[in-house]
Amino acid sequence: MTLTTRVSAFFLVMLAAALAVYSLAFYSVTSRQIHFQFEREMSGVLNALVAAAEVEDTEVKWQPLEHSIAFGSLDEFGEVEWIVIGDQQIMVESARSVDPAFQKEARELVASSVDRGALHIEASRSEPRLMMYRRLQAPHPQAIARELDEFDEVMVFVSRSTVKRDALLWRLTTLVILLPLAAWLIAAILGRWAVRQSLRPVSKMSEQAQMIAGTDFQTRLQVDDTGDELAELGLAFNRLLDRQQVAFEQQRRFAGDAAHELRSPITVLMGEIDVTLRRPRSETEYQGALEVLRKQTKTLQEIVESLLFLARSEGDATLPELQPIDLHSWLDNHFRSWANRPRGTDLQLQNHLEASTTVLGTNSLLAQIVENLVSNALKYSEPGTPVVVSAECVEEEVLIEVADSGYGISDADQEHLFDAFFRSSDARNRGIAGNGLGLAIASRIANALGGRLQCTSRLGQGSRFGLYLPVNARPEPADH
Repeated sequence: MTLTTRVSAFFLVMLAAALAVYSLAFYSVTSRQIHFQFEREMSGVLNALVAAAEVEDTEVKWQPLEHSIAFGSLDEFGEVEWIVIGDQQIMVESARSVDPAFQKEARELVASSVDRGALHIEASRSEPRLMMYRRLQAPHPQAIARELDEFDEVMVFVSRSTVKRDALLWRLTTLVILLPLAAWLIAAILGRWAVRQSLRPVSKMSEQAQMIAGTDFQTRLQVDDTGDELAELGLAFNRLLDRQQVAFEQQRRFAGDAAHELRSPITVLMGEIDVTLRRPRSETEYQGALEVLRKQTKTLQEIVESLLFLARSEGDATLPELQPIDLHSWLDNHFRSWANRPRGTDLQLQNHLEASTTVLGTNSLLAQIVENLVSNALKYSEPGTPVVVSAECVEEEVLIEVADSGYGISDADQEHLFDAFFRSSDARNRGIAGNGLGLAIASRIANALGGRLQCTSRLGQGSRFGLYLPVNARPEPADH
């Protein structure tokens, strides 16, 4: 089922429900009003006839000439017939034309036992009619010297055909069915057209997306500047394509750089093996060749392990269980291990952390980041220049900063400093050895620990690398 069909169906179901509720409510109110008006006119005629009779203690007098009887306009639903019947079923008076079936029904009701003074409504058996009647009876009837218009009791009947009323109700029923149905059909046609026009941009985007090849990262969807949700969808899709293009280019560059970095140690290995195999060697020469091969193999192993680490997605990278590390003590102990390394005297530690300031991590992960920053600082600065490692708390984070007075990094190179295999142009020009993976791995570890790596540098004036880690616990201030 297409989106146009689903939206149209939902709209039409809601419209049908609304029209049905409206039609039922309209029919209920209007039909009730028609019944009320029909019965009110009959009741008015009945009350006018009852008013023409005088109920006294001993007799009921029928004197219509002494009273004003007004029926009003009764043309809408047809003429109201009436009969007045006295004692012994004598017809006292009636309308000019009375249906014989109405007369028969009235005489049967006179003979029956009915509640006195009550208003009754009965449907005629011969035709669809409505009849109302009322019995007027003297409290203490005495049939002595009565005149012709005096009776013990009088029953007044009114009747009216319901054909016109029923026809009006039928027309009303037809109206409340056909008009909403016609409106629903028109809305279905116009609504589907409107939905199709509204969703046309989605169809266009679908057609354009299907035409984009799997390796085509240059083509983008054409999005109309309508400012609505569909335009935002198209822009979001284009932004996704932008991110996919960047990821694809990074992957392609990563694969090329990886092949280049692996080629160098493999070439050295093959060359050394070929040279060694050219002629018989002494034991000392074989040992020297094996040392070269071991060194190149270790370099190759480090590159492969780094590639495997960087190839994992951040969600797939599994970290060892993190433990709280007292960073103040850890830095002091780690600084002692740098004393015997080359340029150990150039290293300076400025530990401004309070005792028992902890971060979550592991000794090996922290050492890998800090070692990389310190090694780079020593590699890219002149011997005899200081490399300062400082640590302090900055709000809710710990900052470990490694600053040198070395060659510095240009602004253009700083944007790609943490990309895999990236090396600054100055480092390449100076011929400084390296594979461009150290900072990428350090940045990845820092992110995994919930922190970040930042760099500030000016070409020719040294660099500052800052490792920010969230504080796990800080010592409580001492009470004074």
